[in-house]
Amino acid sequence: METQTPKSEKKSIKKEVYIIIALVVVIALLLLFVFRDSLFGTPSGYEGVIEQYFTSISARDFDSYVGTMPTAIASDYEAEKTELGYSNYDYMDELYYDVFDEFGEDVAITLEFGEAERPDDEYIDYFAESYEEIYGESISTSKVYGVYVNANFSGSLSESDIEFECFVLKTGGRWYMVGCDFWTEEE
Repeated sequence: METQTPKSEKKSIKKEVYIIIALVVVIALLLLFVFRDSLFGTPSGYEGVIEQYFTSISARDFDSYVGTMPTAIASDYEAEKTELGYSNYDYMDELYYDVFDEFGEDVAITLEFGEAERPDDEYIDYFAESYEEIYGESISTSKVYGVYVNANFSGSLSESDIEFECFVLKTGGRWYMVGCDFWTEEE
């Protein structure tokens, strides 16, 4: 003979099931948020966006290159490429002709990351003001870092290590490249 569960016990079980489902959904959403970059093919963290930037140069991949930049900066590159009448590949080839002339058409770039530090407030203020002046919009600079990178350029013509300070910022939950400074032995 089967016993029936009282209504209050059924409600309690139902409530527990809903709580478990809600917890699973919350955990799934948190995991999706944490791993969204790797799941959707976007750069993961500032190292990922810097790697994409340099890989795009060596591959002459314009779409990937501008994909590392905030929309306003990427739009400027797109407008210039269109105005000059270049294909994506030819634009990158022209933009980085000195790299390909120095190292060869088959240049490969490998990176070694150093420290990341927040630039001084004066530098950040200058960047924010310049960005607003050029693009007509303000940009959040609460998460801006200068990342020291040693890049090894090697190709059929030569090889060299070049030190860069790459500037990245996080806005809208994503990291972007906003500039790179480098030093050569002559400096």
